[in-house]
Amino acid sequence: MLVYRNSRYNKIVKILYTLNSGQPGGMEHHVLDLVEEMTKRGHEVFVWCKDGPLAQQFTNAGAKVIIAEIKLECDPQYIFNLVKFLKKEKIDVLHAHEIKAVANSMLAGFLSGTKVRISHTHTPISEWKVPWYKKLLNLTTQFFVVWWFSNKEIALTQSRKLVKIKEWLFEWKLEVIPNGVRIEDFELNDDTKKNFRNEICARFNIPQNAFIFGNVGRISQEKGHAALIEAFTKFLEKFPQTHLLLAGGGPLEDQIREKIKSLNLENKVTVTGRFTSEDQKKYFGTPDCFVHPTLAEGFGIVALEAMASGLPLLVSDLDVLQEVCADTVIYFETGDSSDLLNKMEWVYKNPENLKILTTKAKQRVKELYSMQKFGDSYEQLYMSIINL
Repeated sequence: MLVYRNSRYNKIVKILYTLNSGQPGGMEHHVLDLVEEMTKRGHEVFVWCKDGPLAQQFTNAGAKVIIAEIKLECDPQYIFNLVKFLKKEKIDVLHAHEIKAVANSMLAGFLSGTKVRISHTHTPISEWKVPWYKKLLNLTTQFFVVWWFSNKEIALTQSRKLVKIKEWLFEWKLEVIPNGVRIEDFELNDDTKKNFRNEICARFNIPQNAFIFGNVGRISQEKGHAALIEAFTKFLEKFPQTHLLLAGGGPLEDQIREKIKSLNLENKVTVTGRFTSEDQKKYFGTPDCFVHPTLAEGFGIVALEAMASGLPLLVSDLDVLQEVCADTVIYFETGDSSDLLNKMEWVYKNPENLKILTTKAKQRVKELYSMQKFGDSYEQLYMSIINL
């Protein structure tokens, strides 16, 4: 058997990732990183996902993509087709992401006899911004599916592991593996940052001399954009030569745009909508300060990307973000627009005090969250179960 580059193992395995999404987001980015890392190590990678721009990204990363949508909470047709596929392709590793894909995929994996079955609900269900009865239903589903059909459930941090234990999952079922960042993609020199900023400011008619607060990510209920806009509206009363750049789209994009319009902030707040991977670097190279006002988080990959970019960060004081970012960012009380406003004012008035934080942040990402460590950890997990 050939020994291949970027892997310490001499066994090539077949890996299938399943998710019920076709649009970019934090979980989807995580799966894309897995695809890239496993293909680099010589493994044969497949992805089952909904139709959308992600399918092409997975293909470009080296995966064989099958378009498949889960239409029911328990979808017999999906399960039947997946069992056939797992047997036909002799898949070694089945790794499912988010509860709908987890429930259907883990059952199919069990029925097909697939040896390695990994489940991963990224944001703990108890922290979802949904009615209590939906939480209870999904928590119950998660408990039975993980207990009976999954070898391991992934937790992105120790704090997420503790939450999942409270969600009735057994500690021995949980494996902590943090996300990783392709650091070289976000290390921008001053000239590159200047060029990116000039391009983005020209594209959206943002004054070049404005102090820009930025956010990159999906616009959805749990990401806290409403509190950020409320804080920025009050901030503008004192400091009018500033701008807010919201890079991303999502289910609440139209609602956020309407809120901006109702506040007459269309010349002060820019919403980009969904963006390409080519523009991602540019949005991290543009702001003077990054704000991450999320209300719930499985990990907080965009915070790591901002840290790697050398941006000062204002971050919600969620346990998971405090674990990931440690003492390299400035925290504000989650969902509290008044506290966020105070921290925005401090950052604006004290830019000279932020250099130490940004230097520590970049170093922390390099030491703890490299993509090499990320890939090694998952490959080791897969192989350890295969070799049982």
